[in-house]
Amino acid sequence: MNKEIKFAMYAIKKNIQNGAELRGSFLINIFGMVINNVAYIFLWVYFIKSVGVVGGWTAADIIGLQAFVAIGYGFVFSTMMGIRKIPEYINSGSFDRFILSPKNLLIRIATASFNASAIGDLIFGLICFAVYIILISANFYQFLMMLVLVVLATIANLAISIIVGASSFFFMDPEAITKGFFDLFFAPSLFHGGAFQGALRFVFTFIIPSLVIGTLPVEAVRNMSLGKLALVAILAFVWFFIALRFFRYAVKKYESSNFMTFGSQ
Repeated sequence: MNKEIKFAMYAIKKNIQNGAELRGSFLINIFGMVINNVAYIFLWVYFIKSVGVVGGWTAADIIGLQAFVAIGYGFVFSTMMGIRKIPEYINSGSFDRFILSPKNLLIRIATASFNASAIGDLIFGLICFAVYIILISANFYQFLMMLVLVVLATIANLAISIIVGASSFFFMDPEAITKGFFDLFFAPSLFHGGAFQGALRFVFTFIIPSLVIGTLPVEAVRNMSLGKLALVAILAFVWFFIALRFFRYAVKKYESSNFMTFGSQ
């Protein structure tokens, strides 16, 4: 396991170094994403100020939501973008090279690619995290809870990303279908918790765990709820276990896509 971790760290380091070779483009991607996210959060904050508190969610809660979601998303896809590219690897036939690698298959795939703009998401998330601490005047226990919840939300984010990526092995056009699956999971996480009540809240918590990566962590911090913290922890680890099992099962469905041809010009 230590060797696999060292390999992952080395691969991530090389990916960042390669991505930073074109420094101008690298920085534009990062800070362009930060600006894009800031514009999005201003939209939600002014919406709250215009219509009032919705479902008990204040502007500070919206900032906290963006912090949890952006940190998880930014970390996963700045370091493990290869998971999102599984459909592309399958379609191009380049997945074969991962099968032949002696390294752990999932780690090898995950660290095969890098997304500079996701670093912008990560930076934006960290800024929102700091602002959220200030706005709610977080005490020491809330701060510790926030740190734990960030880790759990990131694990849940990674788990669903693995499941969506692994589903590529079951479809003829995996790129379009998995994009739809990911949007189905990720889009609800960007709406504040007051937007989902009753049956929808149940669906987006237990069946499509979108609320686990943002809404539930914010509610846990706001109410100092150990019950919500435990629920996030259970769901994060259950989905991560399911993701690993599903990935192993899905890979067995892969059939080599050899694009080599013979003939003369």
